Amino acid sequence: MIIINFFRMIDRAFERVVEALLIFILLSMVGITFLQVILRNFFNTGIPWAEIASRNGVLWITFLGAMFATRARQHLNIDAVTRILPRRPRNALRILLDAFAAAICLLLAKAALKFVMDEYAMGEPLFLGVKTWMIQSIIPFGFTMIALEYCIGVVLDVLRLFDSRVPQRNGGKS
Repeated sequence: MIIINFFRMIDRAFERVVEALLIFILLSMVGITFLQVILRNFFNTGIPWAEIASRNGVLWITFLGAMFATRARQHLNIDAVTRILPRRPRNALRILLDAFAAAICLLLAKAALKFVMDEYAMGEPLFLGVKTWMIQSIIPFGFTMIALEYCIGVVLDVLRLFDSRVPQRNGGKS
C-alpha cells in the first residue's frame, strides 16, 4: 500500500498542476479576447496576436481537459456492456480496453512527436517570439499523459481483480 499511496500523492500533485494550467489558460483567453473586443470597438486598434493565442489556447485546453477527463474516467466511452457485467468481468474488460486505448495514445504520441520535431527543425515563430513547436508540444505530451493515465487504470484494475481494497481514483467507478 506504500507504493500505491506514493503514486496517489504524485497523481494528486499532477492533477493540481493540470487544473491550475486549465484555469490560467482559460482566464488568459477570456482576458485577451475581452481586451481585444474593447480595443477594436472603442479604439479602432487591436492585439495582432490575440486570435492566434486564443486558438492555440483552445488546443492546450483540449489536451489538458482530455488528461483530466481520462484521469477521472469521465472521458468518452461506450459502456453499455460494462454496465450489465459483474465487478470482476467488468474490471477484466476494462483492463483490455484501457490497454488498447493506451497503445493507441502512444502511437498517436509518437506521430505527434515527429510532427513537433519537424516544426522544431523549421523554427517558425508563431507570435511574440514563441515558436510553433513550443505551442504544439502539448500534442505529444497530452497523448503520452493520457496513455499514462490509462496505464495507471490498468494497473489499478489488475490489482482490484485480486484485492477489492485497492482504492479508486477520483471519479473512478469500480
